Amino acid sequence: MLRRIREMVSPNMQTSLPLPREAGYSPIGEDTESDSIHPDSHSALERSTASLIGEVQGGKGVYWAFWVLGAGVLLSWNVLICTMPLLSSFFPEESNVRSSLASWLSSVYCFGNLFFLGLAQRDSGKLSPSTALHASLVLLLVLSLFLTFPLLPIILPALSSNTLLFPFLILLTLLLSLSTAILQWAVFALAALWGSSSILGVMSGQGGIAVLVSGSQVFLAVFSSLGGRTGETSGQSRLAGVGLWALGAIGTAGCMFAHRFLVRHPDYTRVIAPVLERLEGRSLDAHGKRKGLERSRNVFKKNWALELAVAYVFVVTLSVFPPITSRILSVSPNPSTWTRASVFIPLHFLLFNIGDYLGRTYLSTIPSLMPTAHTGVLTLSLARTIFIPLFLLCNVTPRQPGRSPWINSDMVYFLILFAFGASNGWISSLSMILASSPGLNARITDEEKDVAGTLAAFCLVAGLAVGSICSFGVNKLVTGSFG
Repeated sequence: MLRRIREMVSPNMQTSLPLPREAGYSPIGEDTESDSIHPDSHSALERSTASLIGEVQGGKGVYWAFWVLGAGVLLSWNVLICTMPLLSSFFPEESNVRSSLASWLSSVYCFGNLFFLGLAQRDSGKLSPSTALHASLVLLLVLSLFLTFPLLPIILPALSSNTLLFPFLILLTLLLSLSTAILQWAVFALAALWGSSSILGVMSGQGGIAVLVSGSQVFLAVFSSLGGRTGETSGQSRLAGVGLWALGAIGTAGCMFAHRFLVRHPDYTRVIAPVLERLEGRSLDAHGKRKGLERSRNVFKKNWALELAVAYVFVVTLSVFPPITSRILSVSPNPSTWTRASVFIPLHFLLFNIGDYLGRTYLSTIPSLMPTAHTGVLTLSLARTIFIPLFLLCNVTPRQPGRSPWINSDMVYFLILFAFGASNGWISSLSMILASSPGLNARITDEEKDVAGTLAAFCLVAGLAVGSICSFGVNKLVTGSFG
């Protein structure tokens, strides 16, 4: 089974990984561009896509190493959003920043991530993915430990009445976005070199960490509700924040071990050889940077439909999730623990993330759900626009008294939400896998797959940024204001 996976990713590959010029790939001319893989490869696709999980190039260990690295890419973001209420509490109650800090930090993180990822993509011809990955993990580990102690328990409380607190948090958020951007670029570049199954591992890990975080939120919400607690003391909240960033540091250390496993893998030298050859050649070429930009532009033109598809997936998702979906409350006439807003809203996060995880991990490996036509994947992405009006027909609050929502059922709302999450994971993973897999995408060559993977990752982050801006417009449509 492992041999069939390798044959799918690179038809001429045997048990070892030959260099690109030995692998039988050639540049695709304008007259040979196709939206699908070669007809002779369809039977191989049918046999092997269903077994992408666990049977990967390099073995199961490689898949799980990239799963851990994928989780690490979103680790700092998930911990940051969980500690935003604590960070806001350090500001005086009369401060305007206290109520808007979450929006500020989210925007700075999102656009900082996009900016730094763009810089990494621009200089991709001069960077080694493995070196960049290690450097980003070291920075992330230092920041996590610094936040664990002494920042959260000592320094930030001491700055609570100081005008330096806000710019200090902005700077800290920028540093977190820098480490995440470089980590994301490096992880997708390495995963593309290892093959489509490793890309799947990264996407699955990103969904998995979201399920773990949202599941913890639901547990805490239910526990608090059953215990009759109405809030936490500042000391408890601060201790929880310290614990989260300590877990973040442990998770980052886990990513370092995963990277070390990959570096020591018997196939690593051959996998990374194309990048090292390219870097060595460009170090002697005065026009190396220009060639790198030309390579990126050429790959972008070949994969534009897939790159637009993955970007638009997240434009639609962030337009309504969570700014609109977190306003949707239960319509059940029988109050219970699960219909309380304090539990119902965290539950909706968990349900979306479960759907997203299943879409990323399983739906994208089913042959009948794996179209290879670029325009077909783009059409699926564009079709997700229908979810925006569907959510607006649910019980979005505030609502005029006496007016019932068009969709007046919690079960129907949850079904829509689950489909929303599953399609998000399915189409985004499908786009990322096709964009960087020469065996599934006849438009790119083996030498271009690392560039294709990082370009697709950049478009994913761009979609997140654009979606966060679009959410203000959707919010204006619902509430009449941008706040």
